[in-house]
Formats: sequence, C-alpha cells, structure tokens
Amino acid sequence: MIRLSTLKMALASLCLVMLVDHAAASDAVQVELQLQPPHLDPTQTASATTAEAMHLNVFQGLTRIDREGRVQPALARHWAVADDGRSIRFELRRGVLFHDGEVFDAHSAAFSLERLVNETSDNPQHHLFQAIQAVEVIDEDEIELILSRADALLPFRLGLSAAVMVHPASAGDNRQQPVGTGPYRFVGWRDDTLHLEVFDGYWGQRPPISEAVFHFTANRLELENGLNEGLIDIYPDGSSLGSYLQLAQRHDYVIEDGISEGEVILALNHAHAPFADRRVRRALAHAIDRQAMLDIYPGNKPPLIGSHFSPLHPAYVDLADRYPHDRERARALLEEAGVADSLALTLSLPPTIYAELGGLYVASDLEAVGIKVELERLTWGEWLSQVFTRHDYQMTLVSHVEPLDIDIYARDDYYFNYHSAEFRALWQAIESTADEAKRHRLMARAQRLLADEAVNVFLFMKPHQSIRKTGLKGAWGNSPIPALVLEELYWE
Repeated sequence: MIRLSTLKMALASLCLVMLVDHAAASDAVQVELQLQPPHLDPTQTASATTAEAMHLNVFQGLTRIDREGRVQPALARHWAVADDGRSIRFELRRGVLFHDGEVFDAHSAAFSLERLVNETSDNPQHHLFQAIQAVEVIDEDEIELILSRADALLPFRLGLSAAVMVHPASAGDNRQQPVGTGPYRFVGWRDDTLHLEVFDGYWGQRPPISEAVFHFTANRLELENGLNEGLIDIYPDGSSLGSYLQLAQRHDYVIEDGISEGEVILALNHAHAPFADRRVRRALAHAIDRQAMLDIYPGNKPPLIGSHFSPLHPAYVDLADRYPHDRERARALLEEAGVADSLALTLSLPPTIYAELGGLYVASDLEAVGIKVELERLTWGEWLSQVFTRHDYQMTLVSHVEPLDIDIYARDDYYFNYHSAEFRALWQAIESTADEAKRHRLMARAQRLLADEAVNVFLFMKPHQSIRKTGLKGAWGNSPIPALVLEELYWE
C-alpha cells in the first residue's frame, strides 16, 4: 500500500509537471467569458463582454486605467489642463499604426473624439463627454480639447472603453471587423469563438502572449465541464460556479479573490407607478436579505453596499446598513403606501450566473412580504434591447461594471427613469470641482442622497474571483474596469 501510494503521488507530480511544462512552452491562452458580445465595437455598445475582450487588447484610448484604477498615459504621452479647467492639451505618441497600416495621428484622434461627442452618436457613454465643445488639431501629434465647462473627471473617462481611438477608414466596420492600435489584432469571430493574435507593428513592447482565443459559454454546466477538463486557461468570473470549491482543491488551477467595479443592484423602473412612492422602494430594500444572497458565492463573500459606489474608491461611504433586513418594517411600509398584498411585479433577468441565482433569492424575499413576483428570463441581447434600450421592464437584477458610474443617476434618459434635479445639480458640482478633497466630499453627499431615496436596491459588489491555470501570471486581482488585459499575461 505504501509503494502504491508513493507511485500515485509520483504520477500525480509528473502530470502536474507536464501540465506546467506544456503551459510554459505555449504563448497562447484560452479565455472563457460567459456572455456572447452583441458585436465587437466598444464605442457602440454597453456590453461589458465587448469591453472585456476588446479594450486594451485591440483598441486603446488617449489614456488608460491601470490595475489600481489610476489614470495612465496610453496613445497620449502627456496632457496638460488649463488653469481655468476649460481646455486640455494632449501630446500624442508618434509612430503608432492601426492594424490595417493606417497612421494614428492628431487627425484620427480628432475624428474619434468628434464622433464620440456628436449629437447623433450611438455611443452609450456619450453623456460622459458632453463637456467637450470642440477638438482642435494643433499639429500632427498634438490636439486640444475645448470644454464648455470644467470637467475634472475627463482624463479618467478618456481611459474607458467608450473613448477608444478609431480610424475614419475602418470605424464603420468595427462591429464585425475591428481595427485598432492595440497589441493584438482581430483574426476572426465565428459563433462563440473570438480569435486575436499579436500585432507585429505594435508601437509598444511585444507582449509575451502571442495568441488568444475567447470562448463565450452561456450554459453554466458546459462552462464548468470545460474548467473541470482543464480546457480553459483563464476565466475571470468564476466566483458563483458550482464547481468553485472543487476547483479550489486542484493543483492545476489558482483562484484569485478580488472585486470588480460592478455594483449589483435590483434596478427599479421609476416609470412604473408603485416605484414613484419612496415607501415602496424602501420596503423592497428592507425585504431583501442581502447577506443571505451572498450564499450564491461559495468562496469569499463580496462586500455589501448601500449606494451606487465602489468600496475601492477613496470617497466611498459605507451605507450597507442603511436598510437592514426587516420583513415587518417592509410590510408596514407597503401598508402605508396602500399596496400591501396587492403588488405584483415582474423581475427581468439577464443570463448571468449571479442574476440566475440571485433572482431566486429576490423573488423569495419579496413574496415573503406579500409581493407577487414573476421571473422573466432574457438572453443578453434581449436584455440590452428590452430593458436597457426600450426601458420595458419593472425590475431587473444586474451589475453595473463601469467605474465611477454614479453619474447615471443624473441622466433623465437612463433606463431607471429616475429624475432628480437635486442629484443633477450635485453631479454638476462634482464634475466642476478640481480640488480632489472637496470633490470627494460631494461624492459622499451623492451616495447618501441615493441611499436615502432608495432609488434602487443596492446589493453587493460583484466579485472578481478569477480562475486561471497555475502557470499563467499577470492577471489583475481586482477589476477597476471591464477588461482582460492580455499583454500583461505570461506563462511562467
């Protein structure tokens, strides 16, 4: 028995060595994402999957957000903000090529920004850049943004996927044939597989990973089978998988615990009559046992939140206890609002794992206080069209992954249909405040306002618990933006 046990251990060690050696000899990665992107142009969709696959890989912006959430130079080497905050001058990198050989210069940068701020733009983040009044080309490698008002957040926003640089000759085809300036060029996209390979003309250092294949698997069982069979090198959203604990015991995979910028919320459509009453909104907040909902994550539990703001930001205010789980209080508020035992709501769910599982908790908790709930399951495309675009829903469970996106509550056209002159004025003050300490105090006020109004039911931060092969290094611990940055990965 001792000899047999020793032999088994030796064979297991040999298999592990073979796996690691195979990985080390490879310069390719197999990446798994759950949701199929609607298309591949991050300037034309709110899909986080498009951003995860394309941003910082195929496309780049003037600035970029690093793994710590800080603004760094990208296609702009340097920028300077005028003393009055009403203009920003960018010095661009020289010698940058698009993947089709076209040159990136001040003219293509100006085209990209003018396209972004155009009133007819389809960019879902168009509103973030409304302060840009004009773009002036100074010379071939310098542009100046003329602003209608000071916007202290603009350098950060220019590092988001919505503001990547495109070329006039290829911009119209980027949905299916994306052409950018990044370290990887598009090879092909067929069914549920996207293929990228290193771009030989890249202006920066050649990355260690030369090829990446993205797979999009909505079916959770298929996804878990792929991991169990060792077919996946990295999956950045493995926290709620049923095989999470099983994978944690394996030697060929590593699980890294972190959080994303994704605020998971029960979003309420304020155009639906019951949600115009704050008592009803507060009743929902008291009814849902958010701590129990964290059981959908078998690993480390993510932090609860009480407003639409990330705990990773220095201006964060902990409001997680603003509405403690209290069914009696929830029933009393519904009684005060005159809708006790008569409220019937539809919960529209995207196909993400956290929504699939979390929706059951929400429905059960609401039904426990007398609210009838019908679950409506949608594909990702249906959710984007029906809920996000047409605002045709009552409640939905979703994660908002864009960093520092509390500004969405200042938008009258957003899918929440929430309108608050007080919040709009507060957000305008935040944007125009250059002093960071003062801006953070205003952000704290904004968080408290949303919590007091119970605009949505704020649940928890979406974990960023990535599963990767043992020998694959360089993955981000937290996820300050939706991006899987291939050029920072390498096989040890």
